[in-house]
Amino acid sequence: MAAPDADLHPHRPAIARYVRRLVRDRAEAEDLTQETFVRAIRDRATLRDDAALLSWLYQIATHVCLDRLRQRARILSHNSDERLEDLRVADTRTPSALRVVQQLEMSACVQQYVARLSDTYRAVLLLHDVDGLTDGEISGLLGVPLTTVKMRLHRARQKLQVMLDEACAVSQDDRGVVVCEPKPNH
Repeated sequence: MAAPDADLHPHRPAIARYVRRLVRDRAEAEDLTQETFVRAIRDRATLRDDAALLSWLYQIATHVCLDRLRQRARILSHNSDERLEDLRVADTRTPSALRVVQQLEMSACVQQYVARLSDTYRAVLLLHDVDGLTDGEISGLLGVPLTTVKMRLHRARQKLQVMLDEACAVSQDDRGVVVCEPKPNH
């Protein structure tokens, strides 16, 4: 007989990737992914439609991560000497191909500015642009109106664009790889 939560396990890698992008800390992401699945197993009876399982898991993960991010903000506001960067763990993977390295550098540059967005803007941007969810799926996942999702996504992109325009010089090298370099004084 299969475990009652066996249908949750195939979704673990997608949820783990999503959580890692939200919290940007590998060890913390593992803890939060585990917490997501603990809550999913505990609250399984609240899932009304098995076809919505993945969306339901994303919703739980979003709430778990937002709770942790809010907790971080409270800790930081009580201790102004502590810096958000100290809470992050560096990704130690080393890609083999030059192009992959350059793409990761570009991604890291953009990610540092995505990380500066508010929790609500960052969550919508990641769900849409990274995870490929539709506005309607995000609306259901976060429990907010569709117009709110569209507004948050638009504002997140605007804010990100302003930050990138102010701090980065974006160009293409001779191989067509997009290069993002800090402007002087940034």
